[in-house]
Amino acid sequence: MKSIIGSGSKVIIAAIFFSIIALSATQVSAGGKVQLEGTIKGAGCTHYQVKCFKDDNHVALEDDFVLVMPNGEYYFMPNLYFSVKARHAYRTVRVYGERKKQEVWVDRLVDLDRKKGAGAKTTWDWANDDFWRSK
Repeated sequence: MKSIIGSGSKVIIAAIFFSIIALSATQVSAGGKVQLEGTIKGAGCTHYQVKCFKDDNHVALEDDFVLVMPNGEYYFMPNLYFSVKARHAYRTVRVYGERKKQEVWVDRLVDLDRKKGAGAKTTWDWANDDFWRSK
């Protein structure tokens, strides 16, 4: 039986297929390393644009927290422990990580709102085992 598609056409189809796969992978990983400064706030309050209260009761009832930028954009932080996010709720932080659409995969979290007039301090670091629990 004679082949419907010649060998030259098979090579072209394979090249197109692999090009599409490579382009799709590039778009999924697009975003790159970023450094963002913002405030950690409740995800529900931020999404529905309602007033968030800064008391412990409200923080305890939040399902998740997001990094809210000064312009109103917000990013979820899926790899950051809930306890770390809750401890930094309503504080100004600097986040180093990789942005993917509406998420930031955090490598390092720096608290800029330190009490007692102290300077900024790294309070969580993905690469350092000593920082797995927020200080």
